Amino acid sequence: MIKFLKKPIILLIQMDIQKFNSNRNISFLRIRPCDSDNEIYLNSRKKEGTSSFVVKDDLKLNLNNIHNKNFQTISKTLDIDSDFWFIDDENWKEFNSLNSKRLIYTISDNKEEALEILSRLKPGVVLVNNIEQLSFLSNLNFNKSFYTAKYVNEIEEADRYINNGIDSIWLRDWSIEDINKLQNLSDYNLYETTLISSKFSINEARQEFSKETFTRFLLTKDVRGYKRMETNWYPGSGQNIPKLKNFSFNNISNFESKEFAEIIQKIQTNEEISDEDLKNLFLTSGSKVNQIANIANELNIQKNGDRVTFVKNRNINYTNQCYYKCGFCGFSKGPHSLNLKEKPYSIDIEEVVERTIEAYEMGASEVCLQGGIHPDYTGNFYLEMVTKIKEKLPNMHIHGFTPLEIWQGAETIGKSVEEYLILLKDAGLNTLPGTAAEILDDRIREYLCPDKITSSQWGYVMEVAHGLGIKSTATIMFGHIDDVDSWVNHFSLIRRIQKNTNGFTEVVPLPFVHMGSPIFLQGKSMTGPTWDEIVLIHSLARIYFNNSINNIQASWVKLGHDGAGKLLHAGVNDLGGTLINENISRASGADHGQETTQDQFIDIISSENKTPYLRNTLYTEFSNLENVKQF
Repeated sequence: MIKFLKKPIILLIQMDIQKFNSNRNISFLRIRPCDSDNEIYLNSRKKEGTSSFVVKDDLKLNLNNIHNKNFQTISKTLDIDSDFWFIDDENWKEFNSLNSKRLIYTISDNKEEALEILSRLKPGVVLVNNIEQLSFLSNLNFNKSFYTAKYVNEIEEADRYINNGIDSIWLRDWSIEDINKLQNLSDYNLYETTLISSKFSINEARQEFSKETFTRFLLTKDVRGYKRMETNWYPGSGQNIPKLKNFSFNNISNFESKEFAEIIQKIQTNEEISDEDLKNLFLTSGSKVNQIANIANELNIQKNGDRVTFVKNRNINYTNQCYYKCGFCGFSKGPHSLNLKEKPYSIDIEEVVERTIEAYEMGASEVCLQGGIHPDYTGNFYLEMVTKIKEKLPNMHIHGFTPLEIWQGAETIGKSVEEYLILLKDAGLNTLPGTAAEILDDRIREYLCPDKITSSQWGYVMEVAHGLGIKSTATIMFGHIDDVDSWVNHFSLIRRIQKNTNGFTEVVPLPFVHMGSPIFLQGKSMTGPTWDEIVLIHSLARIYFNNSINNIQASWVKLGHDGAGKLLHAGVNDLGGTLINENISRASGADHGQETTQDQFIDIISSENKTPYLRNTLYTEFSNLENVKQF
């Protein structure tokens, strides 16, 4: 039985269990008629939180102006190229050729007509006018492809429809204060969506909508499908993390699965949570994010106490030329990309060795070797690099080469993966970085990095390496074109491998840095994960891997010192390495430095009331730095 250190957490869980059966989640949409297409009006509506407009035909508005501000639109006529359309008993046959998910049926009291429209056209949303219509829809005995919605003008009206089973409430001219009052009054969780995210997954939206609409869809949602709250902070921005309520930022949207309390009980009794449990927890929004973070913190304290570790290392990116075309990568440069901010380069092996020696003399115990897949490199290049480093520095730990480099290196010299890994190990390779994983779900990789190794190939390299005694890290890059299912699939594959090999030393979530990424510049990705999603993925890594992987790392390169420091109370026990010359994140637009010194690490860790420890790569040697400071 897990014994939590803070009694209030136990009390909170007990209270949740008591109300478990009454939990339900209701979505809300901030929508209003569009009265103008001028910039001042649109900016004002955006500032108040409106996400969708009803566009009237008689106003002759410029739809491009509206869409350029990332609003989503509904109209009543096919003459307007809106995102969704209202249909009714009179006009519904005009819309037969459209994707029914984009149709909003304003139901009448004519039940026979309603049944025909619902069974033949299968609209995505049914907009009701009264409780009787809602009751009629609730009692239908066929498979429903729609959700019900109701315009509500007052808190009492909203509460009445919520208690009668409405799926979504549509709010006109509601302030944040009004929404918060409703949240506090209701026993239900209210979460905010956009029109498109309420009906379409990323892959569905990519196929259904124009490029411009797909971009608007991506810019207004988060990975979980909730409406994205605007903030100046994002991974790699260099800005301070947003103002939080404990750990969570978006407190206007609240969501918890009906299994939430039951899953928390599992965690209390040290029972391994399932993949379905993990999915349910990933969908959490609002105040319950804080509870997950607090529980992850307690689990971390039980395993690691107040110890927070880091390693002195140097990251050497030996080339930024690569013949793979990963959509997310702002680091890779083709040989003619001279118009980009960094010219193509390749560092020869002698220079790599010199930089490694320099790092060793600065106190580094590890050199991390990664780069693009240069068209001239073969497996012999990587072998020679390891050999030359070990000739000069036999005690330097070489943490090098992603599973992609291993696969490509083996292929280019006609060796199997296992044969090639044996050669590298004999030459002096110690461990593998877990990068090139990106997101281990081939549904997403098809669009993110289609020519890269598959999820199964990545997993195979890791299993073979672990079998040979070569341990590795495990990473996940998130917040681009991924979804919650892909997070679950990624975590699940890592845990299955770990149960077979026990070869992963740590899990390292890597938030997507979007600013210089090709896929974002082409309008095909989100703007990275939200802060709440960052908290969730680190906290749930601690919870999901609690009995299999001891170390969860936060990337200061992506999150900044304040972001990484905050996560030390949400399940994180490691801050990675000093790096010295990390180029990949900066090439994608990250604003954080290329090195964090030992003294800076000590300050970050100490300021969070934790104890700093210097570690080696394998977490087998530790030095307490509590009273150590270099001046």
